[in-house]
Amino acid sequence: MSEKENSIKKAYSAIFMLGLVSLFGDVVYEGSRGIIPDYLKYLGASAFVVGAVMGLGELISYVSRLAGGVIADRSRSYWPLVFLGYGMIIALPLLSLSEFWGGWVIAAALIILERLGKGLRTPARDTIISFASKALGRGKAFGIHELLDQIGAVLGPLALAAIMAITFSYQFAFAALLIPYLLLMGTLFLVYNSLRVYGEPPPKPKEAERGVIDKSTMLYILAVTLNTIGLFPASLILYQASKLTELGILGAWFVPVLYAGIQFVDAPLALITGIIYDKIGLTMLFVPFIATILIAPLAFQGDLLSILLAAIIFGFVLGTKESVYRAAVADLSPAHVRATAYGILNTAIGAGALLAGAIYGYLIDISASVFLVSAIALLTQIAAIIILVLLVKSKHEG
Repeated sequence: MSEKENSIKKAYSAIFMLGLVSLFGDVVYEGSRGIIPDYLKYLGASAFVVGAVMGLGELISYVSRLAGGVIADRSRSYWPLVFLGYGMIIALPLLSLSEFWGGWVIAAALIILERLGKGLRTPARDTIISFASKALGRGKAFGIHELLDQIGAVLGPLALAAIMAITFSYQFAFAALLIPYLLLMGTLFLVYNSLRVYGEPPPKPKEAERGVIDKSTMLYILAVTLNTIGLFPASLILYQASKLTELGILGAWFVPVLYAGIQFVDAPLALITGIIYDKIGLTMLFVPFIATILIAPLAFQGDLLSILLAAIIFGFVLGTKESVYRAAVADLSPAHVRATAYGILNTAIGAGALLAGAIYGYLIDISASVFLVSAIALLTQIAAIIILVLLVKSKHEG
């Protein structure tokens, strides 16, 4: 076997193993996510508390990604943050104890702790994937990782639904999550012991370059942020779909099935678009940016066909975001600040998604015209595309 073939084989092994880690992690997180609101209510939490805990958890998750990225680059150490972050997923199986000790207050603290772990580990993990995927193709690598991740995201809720249907016990359901958690940590130890070289720090930068993220990376992050602000959120697509169930047009089963459909579109397209990105580069980003324009007006139409189309297109954009958007950061940013770049990207996406949810949610509440909604989607994507054109042009000239 040639050196190149051996390098590609090791890269596939690293990406697959890290994908399995994420798969088991999503079985725990996505599985618990579906029953956490009901569990908090069962423990005596009000609707305000449930909303505040879930919202604060997501905010901490995104803000801590910036901190996690900076810490990883400054310490030039990636694996410790990955182990710490994944280790903190133990907070979710421990929810089984909160009925007997601490009630919803302890449960809320555990939920927020897990989200902090998610934020701390993500930039370091993505940086390790970017190092491992150099021989393989970064788009393909992040696509494989997302595909495995989404398998876990589908299996988790199905497993928890089955457990709840059989046992009717929150405590047993959360305790059962200890099994995928142990599989997660065991797989993580295996990948570290066999492939730790991918987490070794890059060559020490010159003093003048230390902590400097170049203009191209920041332009790219700005373009992605604008794209996210104009992207009609999945939660609001489901909200629009719920109106059809209230009118009796469809049963209550339709909303969770639609959400599962988004995940099924996301998973394979993450891999497909990642492979295409490896061939054509940043030009691939024009497709999801243009597709984003269609989602808001379709979702606002409110009829069954329009909502189905909006969900399918959203799944495509989501898949591209999880593979191509992450791969592009690796290709644009120097190794010594890559974790910081991932931290900034993820924080910007979180802020953009929050803004998108607020804007489009308000427009739904006031029954705004489809024209206004379309204009917001169009203008944000035009701005994102202009920045992307400048970025692609500068890369070609460079």
